[in-house]
Amino acid sequence: MLTTMEERYNKYILTDDPTVVDVNAVYNLLRKTYWGKDRPKEVVEKSIQNSLCFSVFHDGKQIGIARVITDYATYSSILDVVIDELHRGKGLGKKIVELMMKHPKIKDTKKILWTEDAEKLYEQYGFAVNPKMKVLFHYPKNK
Repeated sequence: MLTTMEERYNKYILTDDPTVVDVNAVYNLLRKTYWGKDRPKEVVEKSIQNSLCFSVFHDGKQIGIARVITDYATYSSILDVVIDELHRGKGLGKKIVELMMKHPKIKDTKKILWTEDAEKLYEQYGFAVNPKMKVLFHYPKNK
């Protein structure tokens, strides 16, 4: 049996239910971001299938997403936190981070994330830059 978390916040519903994620809505949200604007829809769909997703809905329409990739034991990487522009400034970013931080499947894992512009949001939840660690990336060559 699938057990999901759901919280209501004002006129919004936040959930980790994987069966309600709207791939088209997520694809369109990511197209408006600097980090996900070039992702093909097939890649977005595959990333959703292989992640713990936190969705935000308003009037039945998906207006937000955050993904976590994790081993459920040691580490969880937080990715693709985005709220539709029309719904920003209403505390939804904070609520989705709060939901992730207390989620029973990952609450005891170390959380990692990358951001260029949202440090203040994440600092509220105990995130800090680790000056001793370097982030190394390997990008596959385009075919």
